[in-house]
Amino acid sequence: MTTAPLFKRCQRFLVLGVALTVPALAMTVPAGSAVAAPAVAATRVGPSVPTIRTYQQQVPVNVVLVGYDKREVGTDILGQLPRQSSPVVRYPLYYGLQGRDLGLKFSYHYRVIDTPKTFENHFFGYLKKIGTPSAPTTYQQAYNDENNNVLKVTGPVLNIDAPSTEQWLESHGRSQLGLNNHAYTVYLVNWYGRSDFAFHVYRKTDQPDPDTGVNFGADYNSRGMIAWGGSHGRSWFYDLSAGPEAWTSNWNVDDADVDGDGVADYRMPAIWEYTRGGYRSRSLLGSDLGTIVRYVAINLLFTSSPLYDPLVTAPPPGGKLSVPITMFEDDPSASGLDWVRPYSSKSEWQSLEPYHRFQAPLKDVNPIDPGARRTLRIFAGLDAGKGQCWKQYGDTFAQPYCYFNAHHGEYYPDRRKNYEAGVFAFNTTPENMGSQAGLLGFADDNWTDGTQSYVFAFDDPETRGFGYGFTTTITHEVGHHLGLSHPHDGYDPATGLDYGTVGDSYFTWVGDESDTVMQYIAVSNGFGQFDKDNMSRYWFAGYANWTADLIAAIKGSPDAGWAGREAVESAHRYLRQATSAFHDWRYLAAAGAARKAYVIAQREADALHVGQNLRPAPLRLPPNANANAPHEGDPVRFPQD
Repeated sequence: MTTAPLFKRCQRFLVLGVALTVPALAMTVPAGSAVAAPAVAATRVGPSVPTIRTYQQQVPVNVVLVGYDKREVGTDILGQLPRQSSPVVRYPLYYGLQGRDLGLKFSYHYRVIDTPKTFENHFFGYLKKIGTPSAPTTYQQAYNDENNNVLKVTGPVLNIDAPSTEQWLESHGRSQLGLNNHAYTVYLVNWYGRSDFAFHVYRKTDQPDPDTGVNFGADYNSRGMIAWGGSHGRSWFYDLSAGPEAWTSNWNVDDADVDGDGVADYRMPAIWEYTRGGYRSRSLLGSDLGTIVRYVAINLLFTSSPLYDPLVTAPPPGGKLSVPITMFEDDPSASGLDWVRPYSSKSEWQSLEPYHRFQAPLKDVNPIDPGARRTLRIFAGLDAGKGQCWKQYGDTFAQPYCYFNAHHGEYYPDRRKNYEAGVFAFNTTPENMGSQAGLLGFADDNWTDGTQSYVFAFDDPETRGFGYGFTTTITHEVGHHLGLSHPHDGYDPATGLDYGTVGDSYFTWVGDESDTVMQYIAVSNGFGQFDKDNMSRYWFAGYANWTADLIAAIKGSPDAGWAGREAVESAHRYLRQATSAFHDWRYLAAAGAARKAYVIAQREADALHVGQNLRPAPLRLPPNANANAPHEGDPVRFPQD
């Protein structure tokens, strides 16, 4: 059996996505306070509008205490929470620029609910009923091996289905607590201290990898979770009486620094460690729970900020959002076509944005062509010869972008009727990945102003042995290209802080324990409720703003006759429908109606030759204008544990 000291010596990683290296999270900021943002040069990132109309919404947030005493933790939880927020486009900020104003503002209204004993009795009885017993997980055993642990985790440990738990809480939250779907809800759970308590973890086991069939949730100890949400509705639960677990490293109560970067990592231990002589003082429990609600539930799940500007990917009226995939065969012993299912990814993107039409054509380059092969070798540190276009950017990580951007037309014909999100996939070997061995993929920007560019994906026999094919990587990375952030890194609008899983914000790893392919825990293959809510709000506000300015341009045209008046009235009708749906929390419908309004207005504006100045070209900066813009992959931990 693997022991705790081995975990401390050897953290195993795979890499996925875009890494955002950020300063430590300042947890001493008072609730609702604001830090003045630095003065930055404005930039036009993708389509823009001259005037931004801000759509405001009051967002009720229920904080439901299941097994906690409101008198002990309620005030401290509320003291951590923000009053309002406005999401921002995150990636241009790394260049010292501001992206397009999203036109959204949320005001939060909080309600702390202390559940009655009958609710708790039924809930914990349900957990015991559906739990499947097993021996303690590897990480619970590792906790037992710590020098400073408060107690020993003993078996049998219950493995409890996470989506079923979420569904029970939502159903009984409606019937017994009067909650509804026009609010977000955090259930803070504590089973410990009751006579019927059982050590437990939560699992999601219904979505194995579509290419390899590996079931991370069922088979890997590291996928024993303490939180979950977004599968069935607008709720997320967080249970400190579960675990200890791998994902937030809260099994480790001996070491301040658990990731080896020389910085102490802020994390929340199991509930029994909040005691005299434990890892945390009991007096800190309420503020820790409030920290989770703010910096994970609200900022990363409920009302998150996009990584890239979603509106850059807007297809023209009548067009599609095209995701052409080019597979490069760099391993003669295997075919990449056996490990990719474009129709599966397309279905997931379509469910995320049903108001757009997607296509995902696949082209196989067998064998890999010389230019792509050389670019892969340069990127992997295996070729120092010709073709090193990365030098103007000062980083070999730029090589795939600069090569494929220069040779784009050789791989994808120009189809102006669609928006194109090009994917370049490499079926290769660990040896040919060189210094990038273990990299699954990344969604790159344009290395000038933080606008998304291309998606790159990698797979090889060793990576497939861990359980990863191409499909979920491509689904995930295109999710970034469309705008989605990870559920473990994000932005706090009240303080202007972008943060991730390091140091003072290490605890944000727990955001991965939610239903989205954008997490690294690899138990979901698609997009959940939180993804769909956030993306639809971005598109609603964006299309509504574009449409309003197009209407003004049409009405100002001397050539606008009967057809112009009809177009304006029709667009207005759809805008009213969209706005009504937005305020009624029907976000998919809001985005769909706003898209219809935009298509009608754009076609009439094109016919009148007005409104073109509403889509200015992005501002371009010199290459490597800001060396602080991160260009690297993100670690996915414990691929086999």
